[in-house]
Amino acid sequence: MLEEEKILNIQKERETLVRKTNWQDPTSQLQNRVKSNDLHKYFLLTTEEELGIEKTIRLHVAVTPYYLMLSDPFDPNCPIRRMIVPTSEETVLSPEEDPDPLHEERLSPVRGLTHMYPNRVLLFSNHSCSVYCRHCMRGRKVSSSEERMTEEDLERAFQYIASHPEIEDVVISGGDPLNLSNARLEWILSSLHKILHVKICRLGTRNPVTLPFRITRELCEIIERYNDDSLSIFCNTQFNHPIECTSESKKAVLMLLKAGVSVGNQTVLLKGINDDPKIMLELHKKLLEMRIRAYYLYDPELIPGSRGFRTPLHKGIEIISYMRGKIAGMGIPHFVNDLPGGGGKITISPNWYLGYYAKTNQHAFRSSITGKIHFSYEPIDSKEIDKYKQLSDEEWNQLK
Repeated sequence: MLEEEKILNIQKERETLVRKTNWQDPTSQLQNRVKSNDLHKYFLLTTEEELGIEKTIRLHVAVTPYYLMLSDPFDPNCPIRRMIVPTSEETVLSPEEDPDPLHEERLSPVRGLTHMYPNRVLLFSNHSCSVYCRHCMRGRKVSSSEERMTEEDLERAFQYIASHPEIEDVVISGGDPLNLSNARLEWILSSLHKILHVKICRLGTRNPVTLPFRITRELCEIIERYNDDSLSIFCNTQFNHPIECTSESKKAVLMLLKAGVSVGNQTVLLKGINDDPKIMLELHKKLLEMRIRAYYLYDPELIPGSRGFRTPLHKGIEIISYMRGKIAGMGIPHFVNDLPGGGGKITISPNWYLGYYAKTNQHAFRSSITGKIHFSYEPIDSKEIDKYKQLSDEEWNQLK
């Protein structure tokens, strides 16, 4: 088939997909998700993409019509396309990669529950998502029916939480918890609400990005019912590129906010998608317009087939440095590395603090706005002086 014919067919297939989908009905969106065998109908695939689709070693392929229509069918560098269409880089397992780099399974006392931090647990509520993002760090579990959480599995998780009074904070993730039915989600929230020492519940969902129509009045009423003086419910989502900041997503977020749910964003730093300071600044400006506060910027995980997404560590530092002074602080995420081996998250920051000079009792700082050096005094009665980086006479004179 000539390329011109392929282009026309792809345009027609996309139009047909839109017509046959009841666009604002989340069930219809899920029923009409595009799977791997049909990607060729909606994209002019490259050889690398055809190989990735055939031999990916990661999770299954599925994308909602809504999210697919944000992509460019003819540009293989389209950021949305990169997140939903496998490439040949997904077929390679590098020596440093691990299906479970954070050791979530090792830190799992009962099925579907990870207890890494003393007062917090992560609850793996289900295995399904509206879109299976190619950079997903839980590809070992997501989209696999073998990982489905039964009612008995969840009951055991609730029993574990109830028997550990130090647990104050439960993150509900998956998969995507908002892919559960309203009834199942309400049961989970009500079960946590009954455990008096659980004060915080965080919903980890990408549906505001990939299926914003899932955020319905009924869903928000359920969340609001349990978002009270006993339990504070938060939502963390994942916008990775300005293209994702649509009017539909903004409406979904506003509904959550009106239900009393604070919405934060956890961006994943992805090579060739958002590893550009200007793109990241544009994204976070749009998020503030949507009333979403920046939370994390993740250094990519060492998961199988991820070499096409991973960036140098310095790239994240460069982006945070660039953003500082150009957007309000609540729009700047913490750049974090979730340490391999279950070490938890650490923040990585630009080097604004340069050190302390004992002879003048001054600290030296580099301005994030001008790049110039500024000085500030330590209290005269300070007992913390030996804990600072000490500047030599030569270093001090160079700064002055």
